Order: sequence, then structure tokens, then C-alpha cells
Amino acid sequence: MPVPVTEAASPRRLIRDEVFQRLLDAIVGGDLLPGEQLYDAEIERWVGVSRTPVREALNQLAAMGLVEILPQRRTRVTPIDAERLRRLIATVGILVAGVVRDATPLLTDDDREVLRTAADGDAATAVRTGLSADGFVGVYVRRLDNGTIARLLKRHLPEVQRALNAVKSDSAFDKARTSVKALADAAVAGKADKAARAAADLFDKTLPAIADEFAPTQKEMR
Repeated sequence: MPVPVTEAASPRRLIRDEVFQRLLDAIVGGDLLPGEQLYDAEIERWVGVSRTPVREALNQLAAMGLVEILPQRRTRVTPIDAERLRRLIATVGILVAGVVRDATPLLTDDDREVLRTAADGDAATAVRTGLSADGFVGVYVRRLDNGTIARLLKRHLPEVQRALNAVKSDSAFDKARTSVKALADAAVAGKADKAARAAADLFDKTLPAIADEFAPTQKEMR
């Protein structure tokens, strides 16, 4: 497992959370590929911690569908399954559309500026980063401030993100520009129902079409 080379965990954060975030970022960002076998000892050396927080972090990632803990303690990054991905995008889209509808009336001027910036920027960047807590979806989630929905999206959006990050060509994201701009424009104008329809369109049509083009290197188990 070619783990990234970074500094040791910060004592200011819970060790388990640090390990979890490092692994999550590596999986979503593509440093750890679908099918990549994970070894506790390598992760321990990488993050500079003992085995217990490593196993806790891996169990948390397994609950999110990003890691598989197989018989005889073999652990790997979960391969991307196209059918599961399509179902997940559809399910997450229903949640996001509802969040957008309910949060749009609550948006602040700063929120609207973030949405405008996302819509006016590079389409590939907007979509690849937009599903994170720091992206445009995160704007609506934070403003709605519903803990249950926030936890559900935090659990399932990373699986969608990593598939989008695996798409090799930025040109595949050009088709997303219209959807992202329609979503931002409607929300900025305070049109909640129109914004929700744009969010549904993004998840029902645009993201599945992009995800269909992903071509990750899946490392097969030996």
C-alpha cells in the first residue's frame, strides 16, 4: 500500500479522528485506489500511532462503504461498483434536494457569494469539491443545521466524491456547468423550489452521466 508521506498526527486532535481523516482523504482523493490492500503496520508507521486507533478508523470507513474488512483480517479499499454508485447518487440526491429547498430561504449574503463563485469557476473543480463540507453542498447543509441529515450526507457523499475524482478527463464535467449554475442562480435569487429542482437534476441526470465515465485502476485481490 503506497501510503502518502506526511507529518505525524497532531496531539491537538483525537488520534482516531486523525487516522480516519488521513485515510478518508487518501481514499476520496485517489491516493489509495479502489481494491488497494491496506496493512495496519504501514498505516501505523505513516500516521505514527498504535494499532488500536488504526483499526477503529478502518472500522469507521468500513461502515461508510469505503473499506472492506475481509475474512482472515484482509482489508482493502472497496472497489467501485457502478450499480451501487448509481443507487447511491439517486438516494443522496433526494436528501440534497430537500436540504437545498429548506436552506435556500436561510442563506446569508456570504453563502450566496460562495455559491456564485462555485458556479462561475471550473466545472470539474466545482463538482469534485462541491460535494464536500467545504463545497457548495456544504453551504446548504451548514445553513439548514439539521444534525441527522448532516450525518447521513457526511457518511455517504465521500463514496460519490471518490468516483467523481476517478474520472480521468475534466471535459466529462463540462455537462455539469449548466446544472451547477442553475442551482446557484435559483438559490441566490431565493427561489427554493427552483433550486431544489436544479439539485435533483444534478443528481438524477448530470452526476450519473459523469460517474459512468470513471475509469479507476482497481487493484484485484490476489
